[in-house]
Amino acid sequence: MKIALGMRDFSPEKGGAERSMAELMGFLSKAGHEVHIFSHRFGQVANSLFLHRVPVIPFPKSLRVLSFAWRCDHMMKSEDFDVIIGVGNTFQADLLQPRGGVHWSWFWKGLQAYENPLIWAAKFLGRVLSPKQWAQGIIEDAPYRKASKIVAISEMVKQDIVDHYRIPDERIDVIYTGIDTRFKPRTGKLREEIRRQYAISPNEFVILFSAHNFRLKGLKNLIRSVAQVKRKKRGVKLLVLGRDRKNPYERLAHKLGCEEEVIFAGGVKEPEKYYAAADILVHPTFYDPCSRVVLEALASGLPVITTRSNGAGWIITEGKEGFVLDDSRDVEALAEKILYLVDPIRLKEASAAARRLAERYSQKRSYQTMLEAIKSIVASHYDDRNF
Repeated sequence: MKIALGMRDFSPEKGGAERSMAELMGFLSKAGHEVHIFSHRFGQVANSLFLHRVPVIPFPKSLRVLSFAWRCDHMMKSEDFDVIIGVGNTFQADLLQPRGGVHWSWFWKGLQAYENPLIWAAKFLGRVLSPKQWAQGIIEDAPYRKASKIVAISEMVKQDIVDHYRIPDERIDVIYTGIDTRFKPRTGKLREEIRRQYAISPNEFVILFSAHNFRLKGLKNLIRSVAQVKRKKRGVKLLVLGRDRKNPYERLAHKLGCEEEVIFAGGVKEPEKYYAAADILVHPTFYDPCSRVVLEALASGLPVITTRSNGAGWIITEGKEGFVLDDSRDVEALAEKILYLVDPIRLKEASAAARRLAERYSQKRSYQTMLEAIKSIVASHYDDRNF
């Protein structure tokens, strides 16, 4: 098959959606298909992919997103593709998989990360008056009308699509992001190596947090919970991974008296090592279509505490592989769930359950399901032409 993908930024090193799509496109290419990528920005990608750089109008931001969508569609129409895949950056797609979830769901849920009413109001007005936000919303809306198949990356995203676009749920497939085999339970030397690097003793309980947007992913409330946990249980550490400004969060930890318990490691290239060093992952996000770090943590045998606003949380059975909070701002509930998992027996049981759950979401299975979805579109197009 000759397959095209339109995606504004195709830089797998950014993580998240970019890495997932780069890995999927690499799989399709290795499977013998001709894969073309139309993007404005490329990172380190497989040599087997055909790359097409899409020029954009750089300023203002609204014209950047609109010009990419228009030019990308124009460039893709110049060739005959069996299937065009869209992720929410283009006006057209045969297979639409909105990797960022539903734009308007993020619009409202993301605002909950701002506690101060004045800041909330300013951010709300900024978004309402932002031409970029409306441009992004218009572009995202367009392909739903004509897409042959819609694929949600979580049940939460499917529900958002149904609610916002009034699309019958039978038109939507759910295919979770597959988990790389390099994420698996690890112990021994690797665990000791990372802990020694950050002066964490073997007996201390380590909470892992990993994100590049600390505010949206709920780090402030996690630090507040760690401060509460400290009053009841000593020997608990929070290891923070991610490329974001740490100064405000260091000040908060100092103010709450838990600065010794919070460790900032910055951006890391081999996250699997840090999963090995941790006991649980906490991801109290305000919005996440389907957090990849949650799936990776489960595969690594880490119980997870996250929120209902995270699509990955919808696969977790409460109290079995971890916990799912209704509200990221519920600091007391978060502290309570952390303390529950500190118990060694409960932790061991939840760890085994986490790994069993993750095994149902293998990368191979996910990619094969996506390939079958693509083939079904090609088959329907062929039948239409013959008819």
